[in-house]
Amino acid sequence: MQNIDNTNTLTRGEKGVIARVCSSLAEYYENRKNGLRFAFIITSFFFAIPVFAYTVLWFVLPKYPTSQAGTRQFRRKAKHRQNWQLTSE
Repeated sequence: MQNIDNTNTLTRGEKGVIARVCSSLAEYYENRKNGLRFAFIITSFFFAIPVFAYTVLWFVLPKYPTSQAGTRQFRRKAKHRQNWQLTSE
């Protein structure tokens, strides 16, 4: 059985520059935050897709819960989603 505290979920992080999308993606995939930001800026100069994806993720990703009760509820939902995906396979 997996511990609820170790459940990794993708949310807009608690620390970030504009909308906390790059920092949350970097935390989720365990990459450097500044490296992802740099890659986003460079690719945004040449293509419009990163700006579109950033905007979509800004609206789609839930905010990081600020209270402990919100955090527990969010992790329970994530665990339930993971269990559902495992049973549906």
